[in-house]
Amino acid sequence: MSNYKSGFIAIVGRPNAGKSTLLNALLKEKIAIMSDKPNTTRNNISGILTNEDCQYVFVDTPGIHKPQQQLGRVLNKNAYSAMEDCDVIGWIVDGSQAFGTGDSFILKRIETLHNRLY
Repeated sequence: MSNYKSGFIAIVGRPNAGKSTLLNALLKEKIAIMSDKPNTTRNNISGILTNEDCQYVFVDTPGIHKPQQQLGRVLNKNAYSAMEDCDVIGWIVDGSQAFGTGDSFILKRIETLHNRLY
């Protein structure tokens, strides 16, 4: 029996917070598109990092935002789904921007999910 470990990590945050950039940097390969345009990531993108004794499955998600149309609601739903399905949530905050209501909303969502599960 192997002691090999694995886990899923959802990378969440506001649009253009650097989620795809982080995923590409962690994997040392460009698998997620990076753009200054908000909502470039439309679907959850998985990237796998394998070491000798463990495997990390990172899930890059669309930016969580206040949706104005159906597309925005679908993008948020993709991110929320990853948050619920993964073992760990990696919340990315853009340090060059002031902490705003969008960040507070995501934090509250994470706290609610945590309290529901634990």
